[in-house]
Amino acid sequence: MLTNLCVRHLAVVDDIELTLKSGMMSLTGETGAGKSILVDALGLVLGDRADSNMIRQGHDRAEIEASFDVSQNEQLQQWLIHQELDDQELCHLRRTISRDGRSRAYINGRIVPLSQMKIISEKSIDIHGQHAHQSLVRPDTQRQLLDTVANTKPLLNELKTAHQQWHSLQQQIDIQTQQAEQYRSQLDLLNYQIKELEPLGLSEDNVKELIHEQHQLANASQLTTTVQSSLHQLFEQENGAAYTQINTALNELQNLIDVEPRFANLIEILNSTVVQLDETETELRHYLNNIDLDPARLEEIETQLSTLHSLARKHHVEIEALPAHFQSLCDQLSSFNEIDNQIEQLQQQLLSQKQHCLDLCNKITAKRKKAAKPLAKKIMATIQELAIPAGQIEIIVSPMQLQAFNETGADHVQLLVSTNPGQAAGELGKVASGGELARISLAIQVVTAGTRSVPTLVFDEVDVGIGGGIAEIVGKHLRSLAKTQQVVCITHLPQVAAQAHHQLQVNKKQLSDSTHIEISLLDEKQRIEEIARMLGGVKLTEKTRLHAQEMLEQTSDNLI
Repeated sequence: MLTNLCVRHLAVVDDIELTLKSGMMSLTGETGAGKSILVDALGLVLGDRADSNMIRQGHDRAEIEASFDVSQNEQLQQWLIHQELDDQELCHLRRTISRDGRSRAYINGRIVPLSQMKIISEKSIDIHGQHAHQSLVRPDTQRQLLDTVANTKPLLNELKTAHQQWHSLQQQIDIQTQQAEQYRSQLDLLNYQIKELEPLGLSEDNVKELIHEQHQLANASQLTTTVQSSLHQLFEQENGAAYTQINTALNELQNLIDVEPRFANLIEILNSTVVQLDETETELRHYLNNIDLDPARLEEIETQLSTLHSLARKHHVEIEALPAHFQSLCDQLSSFNEIDNQIEQLQQQLLSQKQHCLDLCNKITAKRKKAAKPLAKKIMATIQELAIPAGQIEIIVSPMQLQAFNETGADHVQLLVSTNPGQAAGELGKVASGGELARISLAIQVVTAGTRSVPTLVFDEVDVGIGGGIAEIVGKHLRSLAKTQQVVCITHLPQVAAQAHHQLQVNKKQLSDSTHIEISLLDEKQRIEEIARMLGGVKLTEKTRLHAQEMLEQTSDNLI
């Protein structure tokens, strides 16, 4: 629960520290005293949008701090531990707003994104503003109201994720379909290009071999002449053939081996040379016998290469890259053929995901319908206590058209009301007057507040437009809520304030150069004076004080 609120340099607040207790606390004071600024401050420290104009004149920074006892709030405790922001059983929030527009947020002394303050808010406190009834006419608000009571949040979270996945699959299908259309426009050209290249049997080795063979055939005459010259010089000329001269030198050295043993190494080298020359002669004669001098073959190869060069220019690649280009075209065709299979698989996944969403929607619908009648009955009983004796409430859960659904489910939720006998139930915003709408809103807040898991409820003048015995009933309802939750109620009604276990008074003081407010916890005597002021106005009489005392005495268990 909320245990402490400190506000410094915000609007008319200079420096206030407010200690809050369990049970029901009422904040009272003259109109315009600044009661609601405390709710604004609480909203800021819980992540509401800040404006530098809210900073008190003469100061460069406003600062708000709030402390929560989380010993009984296991959900918030676990979240703090998971975020490594825990500090035993305390949750201390701090928000600073600078004149230059900068804002900083802290949880237990650690700076955090503002979004995390909003998470703290969701898990710790509900604030009901004095204009909350205005949003009640919106279908979204009516649906959220029913969902709160029906406890559909876990299913809605699951549906939100599933719906996002379903939407993502639909987007993928749209993208793939667009690509398929683009591919189909290219398909004829692609098939033509592949059919043009496919008969050539293109491969990197084939192209290299053709180029190599063309070079050989084109230079066959020069190659033959060179081989013949080499054979002549090495083996065939009568005088000076290299082979003959080496053999002569070898014989002469062998004849002197006995005289000079060191010639043995030279003889071994020359023997090896002779063997290599024998192999060389064999290779040269074999090459000469097998060299291809076929002009027809040369013409055939040059024709093939001319065709390849022409195609390479046509496809804007080098001739050596033509086989890789052909493979790329084949891969594209394969991917074109595969895309239809991918679209079909995605469509199957989409149908499966849609069914999963619809299954979740059906579960949510069932919970909503189960909660709708009991909730309508409770609201109806409460508004009949609040001076709408003929009030009738219906909560209608109907399917969206054409089996549509979104991340909130597949239902339209309508809160229909009848405020007069014999009147047909109609839309809330069209049937109820302004005052009736405010009372219905208050009844809903009172009825549904007990279904929420947050430990603290703040009501900011939600009792505007009611009075007398109805105000007392409202106060009793709020006091009843305080049995299980901390209730903070800003009110101008003495009947409501008297029901509180504790009462705080807000006073605005005008100084010579500024205005500021003070807040004080009232004792029993001070409460009588404040309730009397709320009852009787400026001039208090003993009769008014006695009435105020009687109101307080009629409320049992003033302290918790």
